[in-house]
Amino acid sequence: MISKDSFNKINKVKATDEKNNSFLKKIIFSTTVKILIIIILFLSSLIYIKQSDKNKKNYEKIVYNNSLSFAKIYNVYKQYLGDVIPFKNTMKDDAKLVSSEKIAYEKIQKENNGYMLLVSNNYVVPTIKSGIVIKVDEKGLYKTLITIQDKNGLNITYGCLNNLNVKLYDYVEKGEILGSADKKLYLIFEKDDKYLSYEEYI
Repeated sequence: MISKDSFNKINKVKATDEKNNSFLKKIIFSTTVKILIIIILFLSSLIYIKQSDKNKKNYEKIVYNNSLSFAKIYNVYKQYLGDVIPFKNTMKDDAKLVSSEKIAYEKIQKENNGYMLLVSNNYVVPTIKSGIVIKVDEKGLYKTLITIQDKNGLNITYGCLNNLNVKLYDYVEKGEILGSADKKLYLIFEKDDKYLSYEEYI
């Protein structure tokens, strides 16, 4: 005969198992819905493009020729569908190089729309804010330039880079190593088409 304590323990174990199964089902359902919405949007875009050359030109004008705001897309997606990856903390890539230090520089001066920082030789450049790489330009005045947009619409451009560790449309975490800089690092801070001062960010 089963004692009252044993019976209670069995019921607690069953309740915990049911709760875990319910949570897992919710995650699977939520992820499946998000994937289906992405597939529908992708297929709708393809159908729209294939309809006519006029549609194709309009699509190129809207998507490729204009600078899409990843911050707006992220916020709309998060508002209606939740986080992009519901279990992202379990999927962290431990192989990524990350630094907890702020950008260290000897001197800073205004230059064009940004700031030129004097740094050490082969200085390892960490990301100031998490975000998406929205632009990579390897033929500019400041050698390799990359722009990262955070979820609030702040664009930070890093110039004079070597040995890039990221590519276009990568998502980078705060502190992740972008590459290196030799004695000079160029930074531009921009939001809502306005150039900002560096003081708040470095």
